Amino acid sequence: MLAQVQASVEILSPVPVSGKCGEKDYERLFIREPEVKAREGKMAYVRPEYHDRIMRITRVIGHDRLSLSAYIDHVLTHHFNQCEEAIKSLYARNYDAVF
Repeated sequence: MLAQVQASVEILSPVPVSGKCGEKDYERLFIREPEVKAREGKMAYVRPEYHDRIMRITRVIGHDRLSLSAYIDHVLTHHFNQCEEAIKSLYARNYDAVF
């Protein structure tokens, strides 16, 4: 299965430090309209079991009004917000300049 993945810049307050995500946090972070339309994004492969799980989430919790692309965009936005410093550090450590 293929899914469109798009970039987004909106910053939302993170899940509490405990790492647990309550129902209200989950809906606020992930079950909402996308900032970018799917057709403006890029294609990405999603393993079949994740595709099925995401489709069930978007149909039931999103009441069939949330696309797979929007959900993936929200999850990735949250991931990048939560892990930005670690990603930057690892990238800098592993990056070899061409010149």
